[in-house]
Amino acid sequence: MKTRASQGTTASVDGTSEMAMDNADRPQSGPPAKGRERGRVDLLNSPFVPSLTKFAIPLTFSFLVNMIYSLIDRWFISSLGTDAIAAIGLGEQLGFLVFTLGSGFCMGTGIIVARRIGENDRDGADRVATQAVIFMFIATVVLTVLLEISLPTILAAFGLSAAVTSYARQYLSAVLLGFVGNLITFQINSIVRSSGNVFYPMIVLLATTLINAMLAPLFIFVLGMGMFGAGLATAVAQTMGMVFNLYLMVSNRTGIKLKLESFRFDWSVIRRIVSLGIPSSAQMMAVSLTRISIFKLVAAFGTSVMAAYTLGISVDFIVFMFVFSLGISVEVATGQNLGARKFDRVLGYHTAGLKLIAMIVAVMGFLAYTFGPHFAALYSTDAVVIDETQKYLHVSVFGYLFFGIGIVSARVISGAGAAYLSLAIVAGSIVLLQLPLVYALSHFTGWNQTGIWIGAATGYALFAAIGMYAVRSKIWMKARV
Repeated sequence: MKTRASQGTTASVDGTSEMAMDNADRPQSGPPAKGRERGRVDLLNSPFVPSLTKFAIPLTFSFLVNMIYSLIDRWFISSLGTDAIAAIGLGEQLGFLVFTLGSGFCMGTGIIVARRIGENDRDGADRVATQAVIFMFIATVVLTVLLEISLPTILAAFGLSAAVTSYARQYLSAVLLGFVGNLITFQINSIVRSSGNVFYPMIVLLATTLINAMLAPLFIFVLGMGMFGAGLATAVAQTMGMVFNLYLMVSNRTGIKLKLESFRFDWSVIRRIVSLGIPSSAQMMAVSLTRISIFKLVAAFGTSVMAAYTLGISVDFIVFMFVFSLGISVEVATGQNLGARKFDRVLGYHTAGLKLIAMIVAVMGFLAYTFGPHFAALYSTDAVVIDETQKYLHVSVFGYLFFGIGIVSARVISGAGAAYLSLAIVAGSIVLLQLPLVYALSHFTGWNQTGIWIGAATGYALFAAIGMYAVRSKIWMKARV
């Protein structure tokens, strides 16, 4: 590969010259207005580690604030007992599954917007964003109605106790009220981040988190709504976040503007979004279904183990927020640099992401391993729950680095627009390798729930190996967006 990334010139790399010529034919809209530059990170020219860090820090901060509030919310709910802790764990897993039905399309939109930004086609990015937001709004309203109708059947399939099922039903019924707001907010945040702007998504997420934090104790305790109140606070906050986001985009404060004048659906744009969204949604769906399947396996070992697993994965998710933030940053950098035909910078960002992941998980893994029991004691006085949480974390921390390597590698491939290759890597690793391992080690070795923890960590190691091999193959560089 012979390139001069600092000047934006490249040579042919594994068949990418054809893609470069195709991109060169796209309309160029010139440099963005000054008002669009606030909060943007230059991913096309800046050094790898500093620009990646600058992009990821506010994203990580936003995620962590949201996660911290989720833990506080769980602490409120824990006063209702072990059944409530188990129920909110199940509720969040099912909520994530529902979220994946639409979030893949958000990711697909972000990939296209990042490519247009790299090509300096700002008008094209605006058009894609407008089409995507309006289409997502209509589709999500329909999906919400269908999910509300089918919720009792979904919960009944888990065969849980009446108390856990009742709590989960209350929580999810309320959360679904904010499903439209949740996905539209995710859609807009994905679009804005793909333009290189991480400032406004951070502000919106912080605002909705504060709203949620104020409403949750009011609904749960003062108004006596219990689990329904916890879900309702989340739904209200998500809806207000959607309204705030729409205002920012219509007023052209984010770097991407919604163009509503004489709006008509451009089905060629919608088809491109859907073509990337279907494999992205399927990828997240595969991960979510695997998590739920593991949750069901854990439930067979009793409510205390189920509560311990819920607390354990809460710690995992804190670590994973750092991983996801870096993954998203690498994905955006990949899309923009491929659009600008700076192919060598893509692999540079991949390497930088892996270095940062290694440093983060070394620190976070040590903290999780050492202080896991103290964390569990904040939520439960049950000695079995605390002990099982400790056992879980003493195994799961060894999968953190592998999970991070796999995510960063998969994000390079998805950011390039090779969505089906990314789907094959993630779904193949998680569904075809990790899930059978979890089942086999928990049923045929006598390790019981410990076999689940070992199987999950081993599955992440396989995920990392496959992801690294795929990135180095460079097949994904030929994808068109």
